[in-house]
Amino acid sequence: MSLPTAPPSGFRDFLPEQVSARQRVMETIARVYRSFGFQPLATSAVEDLQVLTGQGGGENEKLIFKLLKRGEALDRAVADKTDLADLGLRFDLTLPLARWYSKHGSQLAHPFKSFHMGPVWRAERAQKGRYREFTQCDIDIIGSQSWGAEAEIIGAILAVFEQCGLHGVKVHLNDRGLVDAALAAAGAAADKRAAACVSIDKLDKIGRDAVLAELIALLGQDPADALAKSLLGSAASASPALAEISAAVKILAPSAEIVIDPSLMRGMGYYTGPVFEFRHASLSGSLGGGGRYDGLTERFAGQRTPACGGSIGFERLMLILEETGQGGEHPALDAVVTVFSDELRGRSIEVGAALRAKGLIVDVFPGSGKLKAQFRYADQKKAAYVVVIGPDEAARGVLQVKTLATGDERAMTLADAIVTISA
Repeated sequence: MSLPTAPPSGFRDFLPEQVSARQRVMETIARVYRSFGFQPLATSAVEDLQVLTGQGGGENEKLIFKLLKRGEALDRAVADKTDLADLGLRFDLTLPLARWYSKHGSQLAHPFKSFHMGPVWRAERAQKGRYREFTQCDIDIIGSQSWGAEAEIIGAILAVFEQCGLHGVKVHLNDRGLVDAALAAAGAAADKRAAACVSIDKLDKIGRDAVLAELIALLGQDPADALAKSLLGSAASASPALAEISAAVKILAPSAEIVIDPSLMRGMGYYTGPVFEFRHASLSGSLGGGGRYDGLTERFAGQRTPACGGSIGFERLMLILEETGQGGEHPALDAVVTVFSDELRGRSIEVGAALRAKGLIVDVFPGSGKLKAQFRYADQKKAAYVVVIGPDEAARGVLQVKTLATGDERAMTLADAIVTISA
């Protein structure tokens, strides 16, 4: 029986053109984040389970890919019928950041502005725009209590969308402080408020009636009815912080459309203040989001540190860009240098190196074969030019340079070839 060639459900392979498009968008995101003064960092893909659980990760804690203990530790766990896993793949980048900051914070400038990009994993049902392995692109500010931190994070993410050519993104805003007050006023039991937030957060996915039914089952009729008026209704209340954030975002992104959304919860239980989400008409879900999480680092270091952050849903961004034809093609190869024979391979390598030294993208044909096959290779790789160095050209010290788009071909010196291919 042959082995499967497709990756597991929820995981993906990418063709060279797709990887190139993804890399270009990642470079755009990093460039914009840097332009706002954010510094890059990286964390481990694997965390201790105690880091990933019980820290306010909400429903995502149920979706952790767990890693079995190893060797004797696993044998003991099997024998003792205790937990078989002690590690897990990260399901977001915020918890690893809080752990990382608690270890390295004393070495950093304060407030600390970071960006953090990489894959995360959730064992959930795969669907369009939602995968078990996906990339997040986070920015965070740790050590600032000012609403200006939220405004800058929202502004930076909107700038990314603008640079990617994506317009019409709406910013939905809410304040978890207002939510907590509404839950208390409705008489919701304290131990059920987190679950109520999870239900309310489903409003755009399952609709008002279904959310209300969940709240009635969870809290009872009267509290659910009160929440329906305060958080599921059309009236939008706003805290002073949301007004300040909205005004500052308008400075950073004058065309931004901002919606005060009382039902916006965000799924993570670690949010403590303003929360936000980015939405686009072509998606049923969000393009990203974030909020303030002042108490998270306290769980690692014992010291309460104000913090807020935001994340771009990279896969969903790529989905929109590809569907609208903005994902971009594979970056054009400037030239393919053919290899006429093994005797002339050294000259082809030399020419390729000289062209690359001038900043050009050049592929020296890696095999051997007829020139017709090498020209077909250059066409498949979308090269702009093909360089041929046969015995006659080598003897005369010239190159034969062909423009693939037009078929024009002429002999020229290496210096002239560099000028022509660079144009």
